[in-house]
Parts: sequence; structure tokens; C-alpha cells
Amino acid sequence: MMIDLDGTYLISTTSSYQGPLQKNSDGLTEIRNGRTERTDKDGCHWTSTFKVISEQEVEMTSVADPSNAHEDFALTLPNGSPTRESVTYTTILRLQRKNDLIQLSGQIQYGDEIIFLTMRKKN
Repeated sequence: MMIDLDGTYLISTTSSYQGPLQKNSDGLTEIRNGRTERTDKDGCHWTSTFKVISEQEVEMTSVADPSNAHEDFALTLPNGSPTRESVTYTTILRLQRKNDLIQLSGQIQYGDEIIFLTMRKKN
């Protein structure tokens, strides 16, 4: 099974988080050889890996490193408290494709928070 994920993707998220911290992880990223690295609007650095596990599923692991983010930025721990330490998110995303169009979507469960993630490959 050879599925090439390489390309530029538009990332959009919706979260169940109801706390005071701003969440700005949406944006663009480029997958090359199953990896991405990008810095979001808040200066949080994201490193992600993608592994195709079937025709319909991709395993994603993302590490968010806020150490160089804006001073007032923090991630949340599973208990909801703020942190400036790196946080790792893992999930299985649904893979949908038609010709060169690819969409990865799914949810990340992290503590009490649920993040709905969609990544659409740009042409």
C-alpha cells in the first residue's frame, strides 16, 4: 500500500476547551516524508509525524513545544492546568482521498478536552 501524503495542508481545529487560554493551532503545514514542522500564530512549535496504517487510517503524533511561544501563551495538561512544557498528542486520523485530493480528519482526546482536527491537502 503506497499512499503519498506529501504536500501542503490547511489545518483547522475545533476544541471542547472552555478555559481562559487562547487556542491558535490552525494554519498551514507541509508534510514531507511523513513529518511536519511549523510554528503557529502564538509561536508554539509543532513537530508531527504521520504513518499510514491502512487505506483509511493514518496515525499522527504531534509534539507541541511552547518554550519559545509568546509570554502569555500556555498549553494545557490533561487536568486542564496551564503549562509551558512540551505536550504530545496522538490519534488515528481518517484518511479520505480522491485523485490528488486528501483529507485527514479525526479527534484527539486529551484529558477532558476533545479536539476535532481536519487537514485538507491544497493543490
